[in-house]
Amino acid sequence: MKQGFLIVNHGTLDNEVKDKTIGEFALSVGDRFEDAVVSFAYTDQDVRRKLREETGEKVRNLKAEILNMKENGVTDLAIVSTDIHDGEHYRRLKEETVGLAALFKTVSISVPLIYTDKDFELVARAMHGAFSEQVGDDILILVTAGHKTDGAEELLGFEKSLKKHVKNGYVATLHGERRLYKVIKELKQSGIEAGRIILVPMEFMAGKSVENDVSQEYTCLVQRLKDEGYTVEEAFKGLAEYDEFQRIYLKHLYDSMR
Repeated sequence: MKQGFLIVNHGTLDNEVKDKTIGEFALSVGDRFEDAVVSFAYTDQDVRRKLREETGEKVRNLKAEILNMKENGVTDLAIVSTDIHDGEHYRRLKEETVGLAALFKTVSISVPLIYTDKDFELVARAMHGAFSEQVGDDILILVTAGHKTDGAEELLGFEKSLKKHVKNGYVATLHGERRLYKVIKELKQSGIEAGRIILVPMEFMAGKSVENDVSQEYTCLVQRLKDEGYTVEEAFKGLAEYDEFQRIYLKHLYDSMR
C-alpha cells in the first residue's frame, strides 16, 4: 500500500500565499502520514499557463496529477477539496476523480469547508476563535463568491449559526441573492449606520495578487463599505492561513478516509 494525498485548488501565481496555505496544509498532512505522497493540482488553466510562462513551474491539472500519482506507485488516493461550499467546482472535482477511480485500490474525496448542517456550527466556532478578539463588539462580514443556485441555502444556514458566536456576523456574496448591498441594507435597518467592519474573504487562499473572484473584488468591496460610512479593517488573507480552518479541512480529510 502506498498512500497519496492530492490537494486541489483554483491556483495562484503568488508563491508566498501558496506556501502559507497549500504549503502549510501539505506539511500538516505529511506530518501525520510520514510515508505518504503529498501533492497539489491547480484547476485554473490560465493560472497554470502563466506559471509556466513566467516562472517555468509546471503545475498539473487534476487529471494529469492523478495519473502522475498512479505512475509514482500510489495505490490509495485521497483527494482534498479546498472548496468553501458544494458548488460547480466541487462537482467537477468529483466527476473527474470518479472517472479515474478504477486506477487505485481505494479513492476518497473530502468535502468542502461547509457541506452539512454539522459544519455550520463547526465553522461558526472556528470563525469565533479566529476573529472574535479582532472583531469585539463590531461587525464581521465574510465575503464569498456565491451563485444563485450554488450553496445559497448552505450559506444562509451558516450565517444563522455564525450569529450565535459572533453577534454582528454576516455573510455576503459577489453573485446571487446575498450581495453586499443587501447586507448593508440589513445593517442600516438594524440602526447600524456607521461603525467598524472587519471584512474577511471566505476563500481557502486570498490576497491582492490571488486570482479568485473574491480577491480581485476585495478592494472594491472595502471602498463600497467606506462610501456607506463604515470604517473597514482589512483581513485580506485566506482562511487556510488560520489554524482553526486548517484543522477543519484536516477533519474532513480524515472523515473521508474512514
